Parts: sequence; C-alpha cells; structure tokens
Amino acid sequence: MRKLMARAVRGLNPDHPLDVSLYGGQARLHHTGNNSEIKALMAPHRYAREEYAFCCAHMPKTEGVFLDIGANAGVFSLFMAAQMRSGTLLAVEPQPDMFARLKQNFGLNPDIEKRLDLKFENIAVGGSEKGHLKLAVPDSAGQASARFVGEAAHIEVPQIPMHTLFSDAGIEKLDVLKIDVEGFEDAILFPFFDNAPDPLHPRAIVMEACHADRWQQDCQALLRAQGYAIVHHDRTNMMLLKEPGQ
Repeated sequence: MRKLMARAVRGLNPDHPLDVSLYGGQARLHHTGNNSEIKALMAPHRYAREEYAFCCAHMPKTEGVFLDIGANAGVFSLFMAAQMRSGTLLAVEPQPDMFARLKQNFGLNPDIEKRLDLKFENIAVGGSEKGHLKLAVPDSAGQASARFVGEAAHIEVPQIPMHTLFSDAGIEKLDVLKIDVEGFEDAILFPFFDNAPDPLHPRAIVMEACHADRWQQDCQALLRAQGYAIVHHDRTNMMLLKEPGQ
C-alpha cells in the first residue's frame, strides 16, 4: 500500500506542494526532490523516530534552547517546537529556497510563536570569523554543501561562527543541537569548542555522520575529548550525550 501511495504522490504536479497535518500543526511539504519532506509526508510516524526520541529525552519542556543547523524545510524543527512549552528555537539554513520553505512552514503555525522565542537565520555556520562561503547546490533540494562532491551550481552565502551566532542572538546556553550540513560538521564544531564557554556546550547532539569521509578533522575524536559519549550510531546519524561531570 505504501508503494502504491508513493507512486501516486510522485505522479502529482511537482510544482504544487501538499498542505498536511504534521506534529499537531500544519506543514506544506514538497513531494519530489527533497528526502526529508518526502519521508515526513509519506511516513511521519517513522521519520527520524530514534532521533526524535533522543531529543525529547534530553530537551527541557520549559525554557530550553534548541539549535538546528542545516534546518532544511523545517521538519525536524517543527517536531521540536511541538514538544516545547517555552524556550528558544533557533533554526539556521543557508540555502535561500530551503530557508523560504522553513519560514513558510512555521508561518503556517502562528501558535508556536506565542509559546517560543523563534529565531531564523538564512546563513551558513562555520569558521572562526564572519565572512562568506561558497555553497554547492545540487538538483536534489536539501543536499547543499560546502563540501559537495560532484557537479553542481554554486552560490555565495554569508557565514558566521557558531559561537558568534549565539552571542549575536543573545543566547547563553544550549540544551540540544541537531547538525546536518553534508560533511561540513568539522568546520563548525572545531572552532566552536575552541571559542565557546562551557554553558554553550550542548547536553545532547544529533549529528549526521554519513558524510564523515568529507571531514578534514575527526569530529568523533573531538567530541569524545569534550566529554561526549556516542549513545547511538547508525548508517546516517550519531547521537551523543555529555557525560556527567564533563
């Protein structure tokens, strides 16, 4: 039945996204060209369920801070927003088209803004100083990367260090970090841990690791040295937890 449904959905006009109920709210999801939207559309109960359960276990219901680097169309952030009664949600997405989808999806849920301090940034995160970054934008939406392997158009986007992102936003702590930047994770995390004070070190991290071959420095070794334990590792993501006393 799922295969028949998927075939029917793929046959729809790709220029017309679908308005659906998602995580107790609303979302406008594209049914072609972006894996995260397609998975959330076709099987929302299965999409990122291990990652969602991990984040829920370590995210305070009130006055927590969640950061989504590589927020894509906002599916992960929408889920986290649905779990939070109060606090701050900061979603960062450098690709302009995907950022527009992210803002649109949150715009469909005005009640979230009544509960949370929402911050959205159309920038890239990384490095030690503010500047600009060349971003490869392949045909597959949501796969943009500063380390894309293959032929793709490039755009230039503003870049900001992660610790500067927090200071500019007035954020003084971080509870949960989700980071999915197609192999650019090391360029974000190494400068961050070199410069950020301890209260900004997240308690829990969900990090894409399927493009670890693109890393120029070993993120796993870095995070272990910072007192994190890998509590789950599959073919796509790692989940890490700060060990007590670290």
